[in-house]
Amino acid sequence: MRYAIVMAGGSGERFFPLSRQRRPKQLLPLLGDGTTLLEHTIRRCIRVVPAENVLVITSPLLRDTIAEMLAATLPAENIVAEPAKRNTAGCLVLGASLIALRDRDAVVAALPADHYIGDDELFAEQLASALDFAASHELIVTFGMNPTRPETGYGYIEIGEPIADGFYRVVSFREKPDSATAQRFVEAGRFLWNGGMFVYRADVFARQLQLYAPEFGAALAPLTAALAHGDRAEVSGLFGALPNISIDYALMERTPAIAVARARFPWDDLGAWDALERIARLDEHGNVTIGTTVALDSTDTTLANYAERPMLLCALGVEGIVAVVTDDVVMLCRRDNVQQVRRIVEHLRSNGQEQWL
Repeated sequence: MRYAIVMAGGSGERFFPLSRQRRPKQLLPLLGDGTTLLEHTIRRCIRVVPAENVLVITSPLLRDTIAEMLAATLPAENIVAEPAKRNTAGCLVLGASLIALRDRDAVVAALPADHYIGDDELFAEQLASALDFAASHELIVTFGMNPTRPETGYGYIEIGEPIADGFYRVVSFREKPDSATAQRFVEAGRFLWNGGMFVYRADVFARQLQLYAPEFGAALAPLTAALAHGDRAEVSGLFGALPNISIDYALMERTPAIAVARARFPWDDLGAWDALERIARLDEHGNVTIGTTVALDSTDTTLANYAERPMLLCALGVEGIVAVVTDDVVMLCRRDNVQQVRRIVEHLRSNGQEQWL
């Protein structure tokens, strides 16, 4: 049977001030159609995976909000709150334990809740192909995105020999490079962006954890048993003892049992405010304007007005600026500095100003 784990516990701090603790990026309608990123993800999933087999794993703070949002689509018991924040490795181990209670022969797609996919039909076709490939191979499959620019904010995957049509061996994972290295990667033609999506058989995932991420592999059986017995204290203790680390660092960069599928669908991880210029319609001066805005004699500027009360956001003679307005916060930064927006969140948190978060 096919299953999906949707990882929906992120905080989206680089999208402050629109993204907040109780309404982070995955719960925002960033694509301009009134539908949240999470809802888009679920709609894509259920093209390929039965709705009853889609698990959404999130934080306790968001669990009830998400359950209400998806009430017409997924069973309430499929919306699961993590006992603690343990990054994507913890999330997928919890998901593996939950799925083990249902089907130890499952093939699983692990997907972020907050990415942009520009072609749902093509994505569904490739996801189905990856699930079929993973079902018949003892390999974990990751999706690699064709790079369109020398991006320094993404990890890269170096691809090797083909295994099957569209699937390749992984030579290496490369961390976020500097500009010159990123340019070399793009020019080489054998490097893909790491999209953070994985497909695997449940038994293959468990075995690779035991071999290459033993702290996580050792937790699988006792965590599954604790879940089976409904022992919340034991579940919380076992999960809380896991390292707080991504699945990329914990396993994917260590295991040799991995393949990469070259993605054909348009993709963006929507990591920060500069993503809007890649997915939104620009005016003739390269500006992004959202909501009630006026941009005069301005170029390469993002004006995003999300205030629910009447408010005008206007700019005159500016270049390369991002301005975001909500009902209670105005945020300004240079467009080339959007990756640092989370510093504002860190400053507010460390200075006792969490009412703005």
